[in-house]
Amino acid sequence: MRKLTTRREFLKLTTIGIASTALVAACGPASAPAPTQAPAAQPTQAPAAQATEAPAAQPTEAPAAQPTEAPAAQPTEAPAAQPTEAPAPTQAAAATGQKIKLSISHIGGGSLEGSEKSFRMKTLRAAFPDIEIENRWMSYAAYVDKISLMTSTGDLADLQFCNAFNDVPLMMDSNLLLETGALLEKLGQHVLAATPKEAWDSTLYDGKQYAAAHNIYDLNIWCTQYRKDWLDKLGAKVPETLDEYAQLLKDVTFKDPDGNGTADTYGRAFFTSIKFDDDLFHAFDVAVGHHANGFWRERDGKLALDWVHPNMKEAWAWLRDRWADKVIDPDSITSQITYFGQPWQAGKIGTQYMAWTAIDSMVLQMQKVQPGAEVIGGPALKGPTGAQGFTGEGFPWVYVIPAKSKVPEAAMRIVDWMFTPENAAKFICLGEPGITSKGLNEKGWCTEYTLQEKTEMGAKWTDLVNQAQDIDVYGGLWMPISDLAVRPWLLNTMPADMKAYFEQVLKGRFSPNALAAYENSAKYTKTTKKKRPTKSEKQYWPNLQTRFLELMSQTVAGTIPVEQAWNDWVSYFNDNGGPILTEEVNAL
Repeated sequence: MRKLTTRREFLKLTTIGIASTALVAACGPASAPAPTQAPAAQPTQAPAAQATEAPAAQPTEAPAAQPTEAPAAQPTEAPAAQPTEAPAPTQAAAATGQKIKLSISHIGGGSLEGSEKSFRMKTLRAAFPDIEIENRWMSYAAYVDKISLMTSTGDLADLQFCNAFNDVPLMMDSNLLLETGALLEKLGQHVLAATPKEAWDSTLYDGKQYAAAHNIYDLNIWCTQYRKDWLDKLGAKVPETLDEYAQLLKDVTFKDPDGNGTADTYGRAFFTSIKFDDDLFHAFDVAVGHHANGFWRERDGKLALDWVHPNMKEAWAWLRDRWADKVIDPDSITSQITYFGQPWQAGKIGTQYMAWTAIDSMVLQMQKVQPGAEVIGGPALKGPTGAQGFTGEGFPWVYVIPAKSKVPEAAMRIVDWMFTPENAAKFICLGEPGITSKGLNEKGWCTEYTLQEKTEMGAKWTDLVNQAQDIDVYGGLWMPISDLAVRPWLLNTMPADMKAYFEQVLKGRFSPNALAAYENSAKYTKTTKKKRPTKSEKQYWPNLQTRFLELMSQTVAGTIPVEQAWNDWVSYFNDNGGPILTEEVNAL
């Protein structure tokens, strides 16, 4: 299987984000869902080739600033069993009376059974009586291994969920994907209307578009978080510099902040192979980049990859010292992605780089074992020269259609159905309808439990969460819209009353601590200057990515001297396409 197996064995999984997260929406004039001109649909020209920072990276003013007000509409009996009317069946199905067979590969739900029980999957099946949908559910933990096998064998689903930065280049390398520009123009009008133009860049190859839909939530939501109750017990403050942070890691590890008399806490957990700890790297004016996708900045008038900047070596050395201090959870470098967040939720570490949108849901889980748990977000840590930052992710997740699909129009119909305002209004609330959300109101719009209501339910809320656990992973069916997608580009496709309603829904979602963390996240977020793949990326990047992560994790864990590892890496970069990629990125 060539280079794919090696890469995927090492990169156990590219993360999607933290469960139950939500972005804050901005206000804007309501408009009918007339489609925007799709950069994807113009096959002869790359629409945003000179894009700078994505607009999504600068969050706008949050309507969630009054977190105590509940959503305005009161739920009634949920009409979940009454899905919206399906688009007209294809001519072939109408003529023969036979169902079209179509497969969807996704990661929603904790199991295939859980996915099938979800409101989203049931509604999807009911909405398309002319289509026999094969649910190719993949588990969260097994995604990378499976997508590697599927890519190497060409066994993609008719609608294939994947990562635009990691997976699509490999699929393109094997000529697996269908060009979708014409399909989007013909059948994807709601997709085009709700998708920011900059989201399409990562699946644009030689001026042609190869995604059927991008996620329309941006994941510029990360910040360094702290157990405030532990800080109070230690008499410590939120650190502002790396030196202060290093001392806090020691205090949390060795001074028993949870007061149980047992040495069972650590300062922090790293993310698998240290590819997701950019708050620490930005302090050295470099970054690994979300999902280890690379991070490009302008230096001396040209774009350059942070991975080969000398400051990266300094960052490795600093992280190596923290590992030697034994203040890092020792299982965190080598564990699979499903381990990420577990020590934090279980009250075993005192600080973590996480999504600000997950603070409130995480605290509810922490308080099950540590009733006084409280989490706050801090500013980006300042490094030796004052550099600081958090990495914004942008729009990495997509549905693609394989070139060999016999039902591409049906696949596009399904994707476009997801983006219609009436369906978005069913799916963009937190929770599973009837269990961890209130269901639909009299207008068919979803309704949430507010944070205050969840807190007041206490043990009952815990029971509901446990009841929905196997269903609620990514809503039971991964969609390009979700509770994260309550953003201007989606809201502006809605009728005015619907838009106003969901702006009100947001006001019940977040605590003051979460909103304060949002301010820090927004202030310090940085995004890579490189917006889409280059011509040779599919040839060179996978091996460069694998080698970089191997050497970095081995160096930090103390198995290779820093200088030796750094020299090996720079030589490998220069000898394996690095200069070619750099030239191509600057030509975009």
